Amino acid sequence: MEQLTNLIISDRELATISAVLMKLMNDTNATSAMLLDKSGQVVAVQGTGTRRNATTLGALLAGVFSSSREVAKLLDEKDFRNIFQQGVQENIYTTMVEEQWLLVIIFDKLTHIGLVKVLSKKASDELGRTLERVRNDTTRTKSSVLNLQFRSSVEDTIDLLFRD
Repeated sequence: MEQLTNLIISDRELATISAVLMKLMNDTNATSAMLLDKSGQVVAVQGTGTRRNATTLGALLAGVFSSSREVAKLLDEKDFRNIFQQGVQENIYTTMVEEQWLLVIIFDKLTHIGLVKVLSKKASDELGRTLERVRNDTTRTKSSVLNLQFRSSVEDTIDLLFRD
């Protein structure tokens, strides 16, 4: 399965992702929103207080999500696609995006979980389309690079074979 570390995200696509996260935050009154790959690498983060702990938080949340998927297997479920963690002050809602990424929304008691679920679905769909474009662009870029490397290698080999 392809991990995000193999993808190249352009500034334009990163701005699109950040705008989706910001809109989700504003519409839900959340304090933070993050997009992670399944290994916990942070793609983008918006919000207060999360930026300095984003790497650690991303890794921990990805681990929790991975654990919940294993629990699902033990229960003969296909998988669990969402996790809701309820705290005294803040709540965390994590949902899967396109089988490869995680959308994380952190919000306080004033925000209703129903609103977060509905709007995160909309944001997830939009992020999925953007990330699919990123994946396609990366595939084309890798193909071009490999073709250039192969061509260069073949030319070097021919030069060695037929040099004077």
